[in-house]
Amino acid sequence: MTWLRQGLRRGMCPLCRVAHKADREYIWHFFDEGADSGEAIDRVRAAFGFCSEHIEMLRRLETEGLKSTLAITTMFADTFEGLVADLDALTPDQGFCPALCPACANREHLVGANAEYLLDALATSPGLRDKFEASPGLCFRHFPVAWGAARKGSDRELLLAVQRKTTRSLLRELSEHVRKHDDKYRHEPKGSERDSWQRAIFLTAGWPPPTETVGEPEQLK
Repeated sequence: MTWLRQGLRRGMCPLCRVAHKADREYIWHFFDEGADSGEAIDRVRAAFGFCSEHIEMLRRLETEGLKSTLAITTMFADTFEGLVADLDALTPDQGFCPALCPACANREHLVGANAEYLLDALATSPGLRDKFEASPGLCFRHFPVAWGAARKGSDRELLLAVQRKTTRSLLRELSEHVRKHDDKYRHEPKGSERDSWQRAIFLTAGWPPPTETVGEPEQLK
């Protein structure tokens, strides 16, 4: 619940906050302990490495933060040992399909679990419900997760009301931003609509993760 509350306080999709924290904790734990764990390396091997997003987090942690390449090289050496064995055993009539990136799998699990926690809390905590109703709601990457996790019609009614409010309001601001680019209206002062395009990115693609590397403390705003 801490991550969900942090997201609401920061005016962002609370499940984006969960996703960001899940990624940071997973990558740090993998670097600190998992790279030496046979079980963790087996999951990386099964996925044929991390996805581009998560290997970049690991790269930044080591090469930019710690100015070293030993851990990431060791991880890849172990991973490629498995890949060589897999390719040696592969025959032309077999399929070749990797498992999900283990960091992505961890994130999906925690986002799903926290979607259920969020719905339970919204149904039992009036204060949290008020904050959610006043918030931008959920990004459209995570709205389907919460929608699918809803067990009652009232849960979906709340999600839908907040999502409708946000999208309608944002549409008005986007339209206003377009209008003020017309030569006839350029003299009008700019208002909150000036960053509507950026909020549209957040609402459709998700709020961006912290800019700090995994090894740096977050600068919470």
